[in-house]
Amino acid sequence: MDNGLEAIVEIILLLFFLGLMLVPFLAFFIYVFFQNNKRKNIRQRAQTQYGQMIGSGGAVPVRYCSERRFRNWFKIFPWEGAGLLVPTQGVVTFVGENLNGTPLNFQFMRDNSVLQWMGKCPWPNGAVSWFSIDNQGQKHYFTSETGAFVFGSNNSTREAFAQTQRSFTS
Repeated sequence: MDNGLEAIVEIILLLFFLGLMLVPFLAFFIYVFFQNNKRKNIRQRAQTQYGQMIGSGGAVPVRYCSERRFRNWFKIFPWEGAGLLVPTQGVVTFVGENLNGTPLNFQFMRDNSVLQWMGKCPWPNGAVSWFSIDNQGQKHYFTSETGAFVFGSNNSTREAFAQTQRSFTS
């Protein structure tokens, strides 16, 4: 009888310990889905606010990162904002917000912007593919919006890059 009680206490303690170990993991997933929802709301606001400018053309949902953040080594997520990249003939416009709510609106003209494919830049910029637009010495980094997880970002980011490149060459 004593051994049975001891075994039950050990099982309860083991389950409690496993539960404690899962808390950070679950908190991370909750945070990931919270951030995904936040980025989705940012893109919806950008679509609503700039819908007239965007029209029925191809707005590309992207995640945004400034040069300062891209070069920073200590961060949970490499992106700091979200929005829509709107490529038109000779000009690419980015409209969106930083995750803290600061609005972002950049125009990149073909004559004073340099587009560069970067591909995957693992540490510290995540397992996603990136491209940059250098505008008068200031770099802006973009990766495609893939939802809560980053899997499959290479193809969709390459397509966003290709649309931007076509805009600059047409």
